[in-house]
Amino acid sequence: MKDPNRLYLARNILGSRPRYFLRQSVPCADSILCSQQLFDLGEDPETFIIYIGDNGYYISDELIDAVQDKIQGDAGEILEELLWPFVDPEIRRKLESFMNRGYNKPLSPVSSEEKKAIDEQIHIFDRRRLHYLWYGSIDQTGLYKMPDKLCRKLLGMSRDEKEQYFIRKEQVYAADEIKDYLYTIFNLQEHFTESFARSMPQGLNQEKMDDFFVEALCKLDRDKSFWKGVKPVPGLQPYLTRYLIFFFDYGFSRRSPFDEYLYRFMNSRRKFSWPERKKHVTLEQASAIFDTPADKLTQLSRKELTKLYRQRAKNLHPDTPDGEHDEFVKLTEAYEELLVKKN
Repeated sequence: MKDPNRLYLARNILGSRPRYFLRQSVPCADSILCSQQLFDLGEDPETFIIYIGDNGYYISDELIDAVQDKIQGDAGEILEELLWPFVDPEIRRKLESFMNRGYNKPLSPVSSEEKKAIDEQIHIFDRRRLHYLWYGSIDQTGLYKMPDKLCRKLLGMSRDEKEQYFIRKEQVYAADEIKDYLYTIFNLQEHFTESFARSMPQGLNQEKMDDFFVEALCKLDRDKSFWKGVKPVPGLQPYLTRYLIFFFDYGFSRRSPFDEYLYRFMNSRRKFSWPERKKHVTLEQASAIFDTPADKLTQLSRKELTKLYRQRAKNLHPDTPDGEHDEFVKLTEAYEELLVKKN
């Protein structure tokens, strides 16, 4: 079932300058999901992020009002998550531990209904992309042993939303990894009998490979089951045009697949840094700064607490007539302390 609260952030596929949009997958004819555009964010989505000093910010009322009637729930909270990549980097660094909290919770088992939907709805091309994104393996012999949990995330997405999802995920690849990825997801190894076709594609006949790639690309472009809900366009679909450009612009990596996996694993660990020590705020102090009884504060959900914080922040911000800098700082510290206790 489609989540009525789920928006997604999209960007233009081709062009010299990126442009961003808020879209939503909605039902259209014959139970097919189509993409509906809700708002044009322009070239700089940060325009819709209002900073209120220190680490505080909120999403502009203009943007919230534009999408609130299209979803259920708190549009501000949903938009904060979508626009998180555009928040000032220094603020992201300080608040990242709060934003990422809970991301590593174990996934619930796949239900029989979900498993049936996965078998019926997840295209083989999407499976190959997911497999490579998770395992980084050119060898796809274990494709159908991949856990259904990894495919479940694509359920309820229109084709446009799925392609935007893969665009974001593919950004982790360095330039010398792109062609390995394309070789794998278009299953070009099936055309070669060499024993190293599943490990060293750079050693294969490149002219034949180019022909096989173009053939596979055109076949996918003609696959109506894959492009359900997408308006036909003259020529190649823009999402595939992107892959075409990548294939002929980049070369294969010089490292072995195992070396590539080890290299990415080690680099991902080098980004670790200890979080800053937070000041402790008592419940009584938080009650005073929020002007709310302590027992009520403890009963508020994360969403309700965030809403209350936004209201108080607008009143206490130093740029407002009645704002006070010290009180605003205390409010933010109290808010962060309460968020920790609600996890």
